[in-house]
Amino acid sequence: MKISFYNKSIEQKVIKFIRDNNLINFGDKILVAFSGGADSVFLLNFLVKFQSKYNIELAAFHLNHLLRNESLLDQNFSKKFCTQLNVPFFTINKKVGLFAKKNKISVEEAGRIYRYKYFNIIAKKHSFNKIATAHNLDDNTETVLLNLIKGKGLRALAGIPIKQDNVIRPVMCLTKSEIKKYLKLNDLSYAEDLTNQNEMYERNYLRLKIIREIVERLNRNLNNTVFQTSKILEDYLKFFYKVLDEKYIQVLSITNKDVLLNFSLLENEFKIIQTEIIRRIFIQELKIEPAFKNIEDIIRLAKSQTGRRVKISSKYEVFKEGKLLRFSEIKKRELVNVRIKLGKSNKINQKIVSVKKTNNVLINKDSNVEIIDADKIIGELRIRNWQKGDKFYPLGLKGSKKISDFLTDLKINSQDRNEVLILTDEEKIVCVLGYRIDDRVKITDNSKNFYKIKIKNGK
Repeated sequence: MKISFYNKSIEQKVIKFIRDNNLINFGDKILVAFSGGADSVFLLNFLVKFQSKYNIELAAFHLNHLLRNESLLDQNFSKKFCTQLNVPFFTINKKVGLFAKKNKISVEEAGRIYRYKYFNIIAKKHSFNKIATAHNLDDNTETVLLNLIKGKGLRALAGIPIKQDNVIRPVMCLTKSEIKKYLKLNDLSYAEDLTNQNEMYERNYLRLKIIREIVERLNRNLNNTVFQTSKILEDYLKFFYKVLDEKYIQVLSITNKDVLLNFSLLENEFKIIQTEIIRRIFIQELKIEPAFKNIEDIIRLAKSQTGRRVKISSKYEVFKEGKLLRFSEIKKRELVNVRIKLGKSNKINQKIVSVKKTNNVLINKDSNVEIIDADKIIGELRIRNWQKGDKFYPLGLKGSKKISDFLTDLKINSQDRNEVLILTDEEKIVCVLGYRIDDRVKITDNSKNFYKIKIKNGK
């Protein structure tokens, strides 16, 4: 009698949770994530038991991570269990450990990426409109605390979503202990993953050490407390992200794969708006997970002078350009130091540069053509990259100017300025190619011999 009462109370709890959160609709086709562990055994058994109530079609998918010697046993157990329940069974083997190492991510994250990838492939191929996972209250607590410890932002503190796109989590109302008690009372076996006791994995360490201490000393109802708090926060976030979505569109633009953030439009906003917009750029546009330091560095960059930059990963950096912050892929600067052959075309990178004698000294408005006094050139001419500290005397300006400041004044974006080349003789800078000649080589009424410097696209 007691067993029957417990079964009914647990099942009714799940049924109510499904109804309150509109997780299952009449006639759904549901693919169940099935590891063979206690949670997935409970979920699949429950859905089969109430299959006629919901008029649903079921199948199960098992990913063999190939991480343990027992992986094949788990796979065989899962197949046998599904066969007994007359549930179609899909399975695939993937070297998750190798994938994790290659992409420099945790094994847990690698497994999650593979699982959801193949969930969706199989669901699409066989027309399943929903994917059900067996996340429970314990999983949610672990996730919230891990995200808090790692500073992953507000959305992460809302915990595991009960429903997200086509993924539903019908047993998020149950604790791990409730699930295991139900399975024991109903003599339902499941596969035990011994790595769940290995404290080397961060989630296991949190569960076995930290959470256990919190539950014993501070809050025996921790799972429900965290769940309720995370769901309240989720409601707040729905409103917050509606505001954030509108602001994101206003301040962001994408040009030639670069992401441009007009931070001046965020200067008077609360820091949480600034922070979350930058976080979204990382995740949504750059496809990388930001560290707290990355976001703080970018906010400081926004308040610094134009021309500054911050490296945010091995692949990306951010430049300050006036009111804009430019998120760009790091491009390896091609080193250039080439002697110019007078009268001939010199192909350098994607440009063709020529320096030839000329008698035509008419003013040319083409910035890619310059006329200079040939008699003011000392020694051989070379083309090279401009370097930090390089100075020249820009035609039309008084005195010398650093090339870096000159390019900043022209509002040349930080990515393009890396590609700017200079023409030099043995004593001075002759020309910033494509932009300005040096005042010391300009033609005058006394000039007798002339060079024409010409640049054209060599692609």
